[in-house]
Formats: sequence, C-alpha cells, structure tokens
Amino acid sequence: MEARSREILYNEGVAPGYFRLGLRWKGAGIRPGHFVMVRVSDGLDPLLRRPLGVYRVGHGTVELLYAVVGKGTEILSKKMPGESVDLLGPLGNGFTLPAKGHRAVLVAGGMGIVPLYMLAKKVKKSVLLFGARSAKEASVADDFKGLGINIKIATNDGSVGKKGLVTDLLQDEIRPGDIIYACGPVGMLKKIATIAAHAGVSCQVSLERSMACGIGVCLGCAVKASSHKEASNRNYRMVCSEGPVFDSEDIDWERL
Repeated sequence: MEARSREILYNEGVAPGYFRLGLRWKGAGIRPGHFVMVRVSDGLDPLLRRPLGVYRVGHGTVELLYAVVGKGTEILSKKMPGESVDLLGPLGNGFTLPAKGHRAVLVAGGMGIVPLYMLAKKVKKSVLLFGARSAKEASVADDFKGLGINIKIATNDGSVGKKGLVTDLLQDEIRPGDIIYACGPVGMLKKIATIAAHAGVSCQVSLERSMACGIGVCLGCAVKASSHKEASNRNYRMVCSEGPVFDSEDIDWERL
C-alpha cells in the first residue's frame, strides 16, 4: 500500500453518469477485488477520500470505473488528462479464485460490475449475470464481451435481456459445484446469500460501504458478523481492512 499522486491519462464517459478513469501506475500487487482511496480535491471540501474499486490493470496503468453519485465524484468527472489525483492503495482483501473444475458465476448489480472484470479475466469457466436499470446502464458490461464469457442480462425496464432482477437469473443458472462471486446493492447480496445457502454452494460477496480512512482505523465501515463467526470483542468486521470481500456466510444480513 502506498499514497502518491497519479497522472490522469483519460477520464471519459462510457454511459450516462458513468466514467472510466485511466491513471499512470507503476506499482504491482493489485488483485481482483482490491480498491483505492482517491482524493478528489486539493482543498478541504470534500475532505475525505472516495473509495473506488480497481476495474482493470494494464502495462503501467490502472483503470477505475465509477458513477457520478455526489459532490466528490462530480468533481472527479471534470478532471482532465495531464492532471493528477492522489491515491492510497491498493487496499482490502480480494476474491479467492475457484479451484480447478469449479465454474465461477459472477453476479453484478449496477456498479457492482467493477471488481468482477479482473476476476473474469483470471477464471476459465465462468458466466456473468448483470442486473441494470436499462439498456444504457447495461452497456457498462460491454467490456466483458471481449473476454469470451457467457453474459446474461436482466433490466428493470426490460429494454435488454430479461425483464426483472438479476437474482431471478441466478435462480435459473446455479448448479452444484458452482462458486458465486457477487457485488452490488445490499438487498441483492442478501438474496444471493440466501440462494447460495439453499443451493449448498460457496459464495463470496464484495460489500460496498462508505469509508473514511480505508485502513480500518475510523471503524466507520463496520458490519455485523454472523453468529457462527462471532468471538469475544470480534462481533464486527471492517469492510475496508478485512473485506471488502467476505464469504456470504460470515455476514449477519439481517443487521447490515
């Protein structure tokens, strides 16, 4: 982990409200599921860094995919090539790759697509199930087409793929021996954890939480551990330092 200024190579829109940010990066050690903390302003407003998942890594570059959801990401979306941003990372614990012979079922909702691209590049047997609000938002998954994996889409409005929820796709797709890798809204992840438990398959989830420090100091991203994982004074887990990837059975979904 290191904190340093990174040069912006490109910062371009890929869908309404979605941007890809390319940065010069000579470091190594980034795994699927890692994230960085980005300082979007040189001043005090906004004061805190923004956590952004690493989308993909190239030769001397790193790419972040983000949505404009507030003041910080609005500021970030206006930055131009040649400018710099201060990054802290890579941070967190990433996904554990499936053992040989197991199929990876990648399930993403909205911006939950971000940590799954690097994972999809590393697994041979996989399928991507992507849930979006509309065809325009679903276009964010177009990069996966170049990986040669099967892609199934569900949209709220039915403008592309199946009309409905991505968890409906998962119900039809899951089979014994699969391993689920998921990221997206809490309600979606809770449903996926239930599906995985009923099917008797392993499930890893990447949690999205607001973070202030990114290194487990501020305790602002704590989540309740499930009862079978509780120990003395260890009833909570820090998403930034112990996650963001957890086994779905380790989380108390009723108190998230």
